[in-house]
Amino acid sequence: MEKFEDSWWFKCGLRIIENECKVSWCNNKTTLSDKHRHSIYCSTHIQYKKYAANATSRPWLMYKVEKVVNNSLICEHCDLDMVKHYKDANLKAIITAMDVDHINPAIKGTPEGEQPSNYQLLCKMCHIIKSYDEGDYKPKKYKNDNK
Repeated sequence: MEKFEDSWWFKCGLRIIENECKVSWCNNKTTLSDKHRHSIYCSTHIQYKKYAANATSRPWLMYKVEKVVNNSLICEHCDLDMVKHYKDANLKAIITAMDVDHINPAIKGTPEGEQPSNYQLLCKMCHIIKSYDEGDYKPKKYKNDNK
């Protein structure tokens, strides 16, 4: 692959503006895409984008893809290893059966809340029970009501 310094773009005076990867816990620099447009992801996370197409608005999807790539599809609450337990199942079905949960839902959507330290990968059953216990199924106006 041609170095940027040897490219037509560089000779015309265009420069690379390096930014940090859009994935909030990644400190790697972004890269140029094939079409010479600047990417919002580093070279590692740009590969994951095809599996998490809408990750810019849902950053926890990159966390889930990282778990898949690292073969870590284990519920962080009940320790169910989905791949071993459902060894004949389609991997896509297993991935669908796992949810990324915000450990502290009060900071969801904030820079602190969208970090791996606030994520946990749960099986659907554990996620449903945790969400129910936290009142996530109640309308907001009733969340502080203990009835």
